[in-house]
Amino acid sequence: MSKLIQESPVHVELQGVAVSDREIIRRVWLPEDQEQYAGSIDAVFDDLAKSGHPGNQHPFAVVLCDATVGFFVLRERESVPDWSPPDVMTLHSFRISLACQGKGLGRAAVGLAISWIGKNRPLVRRMMLAVNARNVQARTAYLRYGFVDTGMRVAGPIGDQHVLSIDVSGRGA
Repeated sequence: MSKLIQESPVHVELQGVAVSDREIIRRVWLPEDQEQYAGSIDAVFDDLAKSGHPGNQHPFAVVLCDATVGFFVLRERESVPDWSPPDVMTLHSFRISLACQGKGLGRAAVGLAISWIGKNRPLVRRMMLAVNARNVQARTAYLRYGFVDTGMRVAGPIGDQHVLSIDVSGRGA
């Protein structure tokens, strides 16, 4: 993993993740009722390994005091889902280990993702995600952070999902 960004009030940082880092990310434990929404680590890493556009998928570990406590993937261009416009980045498989939830680490990680987009993809104006309609806790957290519900609903692997969006323009310079 390569250290990328450290800018957060709770002192988390993002580290780039390679497909070979699967075992490190396995340490980010979620109970089954949350894992169903984020997807299994094996499924996520299998998708990353077989991607036809690996340069358009950016997996990150969320690190606190040298411990991996979270994970997510940013996708762009040909790797964004069908429901997304091609000029945005999308957030996928976001997870913060159960033991670290409720401490602001998720909020900090989303802020760092937005900062990464601003610094590395300055022409990207929005980040979008789809959150399962039954995952009320995550949806509420995203809305509190500043995401807005686009009103779009899409079918997901385990049910309907709300598509949320946040303006990221000018947030990384």
